[in-house]
Amino acid sequence: MQGRHARVEATLAGAALAGFLLSVAPLVAAQEASPPPAATSPADTSPADTPPVDTSGAATPAVTNKDEQAEAATVEAAEATREPWIDRMHYGLYWTLWRSAMRIDRMFGGGASAAEYQDISGSLAPAILWDEFDGFRPKLRFRVNLPLPLLNERFDAFIGRVNREEYVTERRRESGALASQRGTPVEDDQTLLGIRYRELDPDDRFSASAGVRVRFPLDPYVKGSWRYGRGSLETAQLTLRETAFWQNSEDFGFTSRVDVEHLAREKWLLRWTASGTISQVSEGVRGYTSFTVLREFPDRRAAIAELFTSAEVDADVPLRDFGIKLAWRKSVTRDWLVLELRTGVTWPKDDPQAPRKPSWALGVGLEVFFGTEDFEARPTTF
Repeated sequence: MQGRHARVEATLAGAALAGFLLSVAPLVAAQEASPPPAATSPADTSPADTPPVDTSGAATPAVTNKDEQAEAATVEAAEATREPWIDRMHYGLYWTLWRSAMRIDRMFGGGASAAEYQDISGSLAPAILWDEFDGFRPKLRFRVNLPLPLLNERFDAFIGRVNREEYVTERRRESGALASQRGTPVEDDQTLLGIRYRELDPDDRFSASAGVRVRFPLDPYVKGSWRYGRGSLETAQLTLRETAFWQNSEDFGFTSRVDVEHLAREKWLLRWTASGTISQVSEGVRGYTSFTVLREFPDRRAAIAELFTSAEVDADVPLRDFGIKLAWRKSVTRDWLVLELRTGVTWPKDDPQAPRKPSWALGVGLEVFFGTEDFEARPTTF
């Protein structure tokens, strides 16, 4: 039943996102169809940034004028450059998202400048995965972080279809936009909507968030995390993270996680992660360990290898899964479009009476970034 609900949720999330993307196309088309701005009269010598004055002598608020100028500038930029459809679609998605963030934030009153909302970031990642245990599985994951400067600079909104073990319990490090093929059940993928608080100073150690799983019945959650770091990547960087959480479907829980990272020869990033999670519905402590090697190459390329184990102490099968995963990432045609190919072999076991057999896996995925052009070496299909 859980698997059926998860598939329905994934289908609804995909349909909602597809509808959203289709809604972007008319916006882009409308921008292209807009008439060019009227030429400025030679007799008009007033500065461009002077707010217009109405008949009563009261100037229009400067913030509104800046918003109109920012919007006009983006429309003119889109009209001036006849870009391929893929670039127009990418721009339309970004434009729609930051405008949506601005409308949401202005519900709290005031009027921050439009430029403050253009700091949104996120990614959209479709993939097709196959392994001997589950066969073919299409997947779609997405995540968007929306700034809310009027509410508070320390807050931002979040929406995405993500791995619950990364965003609620924080049992695992954030691996990317796609869940692993084994070791992460389908029902762990959840469409979450929430708001997050974090300190602006990187040395501050506290963060918190609250949200709800977008599925009926709704499944709200709250969590708070405390982080302690010591050392540097050049020697060894140790990070301890303690997370307390509550989710309606799992009640109260706690995760303790340690990450050790080292940058070797300025090219190889070595990372060891271990965590233990316990909650009111878990069968003892859920443990997870991984050892990851990331190597970034010129021309926006990267190779990743990972060894992992997943266990639950008091379960019928304590050692649920272990194996190795390999991936290759490369930007294709655009800096913001990344192709990822992956393979690997795992040894999953759910039934204590069944023999443990190897399960070979293959996968291919795309990741579309918006709000940033930085290349990220971390994998999306793990």
